[in-house]
Amino acid sequence: MSAAPGQRSRGASGVAWPVTSDHGFRPPRGDLLAALLTVVAGACGLGQLFLSWSSMVTGVGLQATGGGITGWERYQAARTGAALSTSDTVTAYSVIGVALAGAALLLLGLCLLTPIDHRPLGVVALLLSIACLAGAAWWPLHGYQTFNQSVSDLFSHAGLGWYLFLAAGPVGILGSAKAISTG
Repeated sequence: MSAAPGQRSRGASGVAWPVTSDHGFRPPRGDLLAALLTVVAGACGLGQLFLSWSSMVTGVGLQATGGGITGWERYQAARTGAALSTSDTVTAYSVIGVALAGAALLLLGLCLLTPIDHRPLGVVALLLSIACLAGAAWWPLHGYQTFNQSVSDLFSHAGLGWYLFLAAGPVGILGSAKAISTG
């Protein structure tokens, strides 16, 4: 059953073949996956401040009481030595910086659920995620010296807060890339 030359054939459902997509204007809608990834990144950034980073007392090697050393306690300990060097200052404020960026990522993730253009929000989330990644990369590169630990000690006695600190940046980059790509 073929159609006459110059005519489109109709399938069993009566739709002309080939079906073409409508290239008209589509209103924006919420991006659930980008919002979910960005909110998770924000929760990681905030959670690291309150959860245990290590089960060992730094420099002493004894078991910590009360669940371990939190990110806030790491910030306070690094801040006391911040007058000594620039490295200690960056180490101290990278913890707070990731927490503040996490709060912003959390709010941006909620905004990604609204039916607006997500590209500007995605760019801001990408910049914040790169800052989180830079802060987290500082610790294995230079920050461990603030607490007289080796890099392997950071990971061997690590708690959930430490891993959330490391994960906030990469997860935020994934969420912001999704927001930028779909608009």
